[in-house]
Amino acid sequence: MSDFMMDAVQAEVAYRTEQLQRAGRSAWVDRADRLGRRLRARWATEVKVPEQERRAAERVTADQAR
Repeated sequence: MSDFMMDAVQAEVAYRTEQLQRAGRSAWVDRADRLGRRLRARWATEVKVPEQERRAAERVTADQAR
């Protein structure tokens, strides 16, 4: 009976170790994906807009409007 319990405990330890490693790996992958999304969003939104120039306001008189 002791060998059976030892096998069960070892199987449980192996299972939990695998689950912890998988969780750690998925957390790392999630962080890397988040960083990738952030970088892609920055590249996609980097639009260079030329500087606007101010124009002087012109008055249109009744004579010019015709």
